Amino acid sequence: MSMANEIKNISEKDDSNFFVRFVKYFVPWKGDKSAEVVRKIVFIFSIFIFVFSINELTDFLKSDQEQIDYAQEIVKYEPDFDDLNLNDVSGDAEDGADIPESSDKERKVQSWAKDLLKRNDEVVGWIKIPGFVNSNGEEYINFPVLQHVTDNIDEGNNYYLKRNLDEEYYDSGSIFADCVIPIDKDGQADNITIYGHHMRKLGTSFTHLAEYKDGVDFLKKYPVIEFNTIYDSGEKYVIIGCFVAAAEDNQDDIPIFDYWRYRNFDDDEYSFESWIDNVRKQSWYSSDVECTEDDDYISLSTCSNEVSDMRWVIVAKKMTADDNLDLIVESYEERDDKDIYFPKCWRNVWGNNKKYLGWSY
Repeated sequence: MSMANEIKNISEKDDSNFFVRFVKYFVPWKGDKSAEVVRKIVFIFSIFIFVFSINELTDFLKSDQEQIDYAQEIVKYEPDFDDLNLNDVSGDAEDGADIPESSDKERKVQSWAKDLLKRNDEVVGWIKIPGFVNSNGEEYINFPVLQHVTDNIDEGNNYYLKRNLDEEYYDSGSIFADCVIPIDKDGQADNITIYGHHMRKLGTSFTHLAEYKDGVDFLKKYPVIEFNTIYDSGEKYVIIGCFVAAAEDNQDDIPIFDYWRYRNFDDDEYSFESWIDNVRKQSWYSSDVECTEDDDYISLSTCSNEVSDMRWVIVAKKMTADDNLDLIVESYEERDDKDIYFPKCWRNVWGNNKKYLGWSY
């Protein structure tokens, strides 16, 4: 009797082959109880999600690597100004290069730009922060600068947001100059705004400009930006200000500093005095750089992700023979938070304080 009780609940042995038993364990089968059917359906769905996720992750990582590889391939065009005669200009167009002819009164295209213009005739310059390198000794900021000139500002300033040098889709986009005032043989804007994406952990484009939020010691290490239009060689700009800026009118309780609209300082609405006052008022750092309306400036603009839809802006002045870089670097100081103007949307999140969460944030 006791033996019968011990064995009465033991299921009849399944003598089917291993493959059938395996399939029946994971796939709903005739005779399964409802709970068992649910278990098997959930399991199958989980496997599907896992495979899909692996595929998406593989595509994502492949895309990231392709962008990094492309950026490294473009660096081969980097001008070596040490090996150039700084007055060297291109001769006649060769091999299909679309290089405009120049009169004596016009600026002349430099020889270093010839190969770049063959690849894309909207290249207008090259930008680099010397010495600011990764573990392989490659500069983080080292790119051609493009400009898509058109009467439609939105179209012009969005054209290279997701396009590379070859005008193909590219998530990191290109580094590009504000389209309103052309950089051409006749001249350029007094202040050129140059845009680039912040790509977080991918680190391409203008991502690493965020490191200038880290403090004045970082600024002192990398105070110079090399920017040359295709009509220049060996030009250097020294940083005069770094600040967060609102991009929309509703982000502040006073009129925002629309730094991107300050192009030529002979514009009464966007005067040099108004521009330099705002740069100094919002900058996280101070310096003894002498700035005048007659100098040339660039403003590098990228996203500031500590607060949604804000911008991080680095302003630099073209150096002249009167500028002493050592004295300028020595003069850099961290400004007290209380002395810096932060837009309301920043104050709502971080108060009247500087904040740096790392370049990949």
